[in-house]
Amino acid sequence: MPELPEVETIKRGLENNLTNQTIISVQRHRDTLRQPIPKELESVITHAKMIHFTRRGKYILIELNNQQTILFHLGMSGKMIVRPNIKDEPIVKHEHFTLITKEGQRLSYIDPRRFGMIDLFPSEENHTLLIHMGPEPLGDDTHQHKLFLHLLEKLKNKKQSIKVTLLDQHIITGLGNIYVCEALLLAGISPLRESKTLTKIEIQRIIQGIQTILTQAIAAGGSSMRDYVHANGKKGYFQMQWKVYGKEGEFCLNCLTKQKKSVIKRVVQAGRSSFYCDICQK
Repeated sequence: MPELPEVETIKRGLENNLTNQTIISVQRHRDTLRQPIPKELESVITHAKMIHFTRRGKYILIELNNQQTILFHLGMSGKMIVRPNIKDEPIVKHEHFTLITKEGQRLSYIDPRRFGMIDLFPSEENHTLLIHMGPEPLGDDTHQHKLFLHLLEKLKNKKQSIKVTLLDQHIITGLGNIYVCEALLLAGISPLRESKTLTKIEIQRIIQGIQTILTQAIAAGGSSMRDYVHANGKKGYFQMQWKVYGKEGEFCLNCLTKQKKSVIKRVVQAGRSSFYCDICQK
């Protein structure tokens, strides 16, 4: 599933290519993804201008100049690709939604597994899926301090492991399995630790680890696994920088720099694989 860096990269690609462009054609090639696509979508967004692009967690939001916002989620295998529109060009395999602009751009929503979603809501309101989401992991120093206080409160009585806790979108939003594994390695914290046992310094290290990993991943265009590509159709490269995710049985690179030898272990937590080094992560 695309995680925050992948979704942020796609959002930026859409923003760069489609801001202030006017929608002149909307084609729905199926009625249902994870949930039905609103029947009024075509009539509401046709002739509207796309004025603002944002990301909330793993959702992409396109605000229109008619006070409506389109919500996209990529599910397990979704992608959104922008390219010049060619007249009478056939839809590609698994293309469920096509948007064409007056300026000659074509936005295709492609989702082989159909776990994604497309919805519409008034811009002055908050979508029901976004209301109870936790704070974003990225932001300036003021945001990071607020995030620290938030996590300090949320973790103090929580017996659940820190790995599973960080995947809870109500605690902190946008994080997925890959980047939590990488951030915990960077912070030197075992994914098996009970959340309530973490000290203030360790929570700060986790926040710093999350911010560092996500910033690096966004700079690299995200990690390309299975179907993920940028809005321009190109793949991300952060998977080349993974130090722990998917590395079971390989030597821990952190330990090797200290002339130690330990191998990455794998354990299943809440149905998800966690990869960690039991020497440098405590």
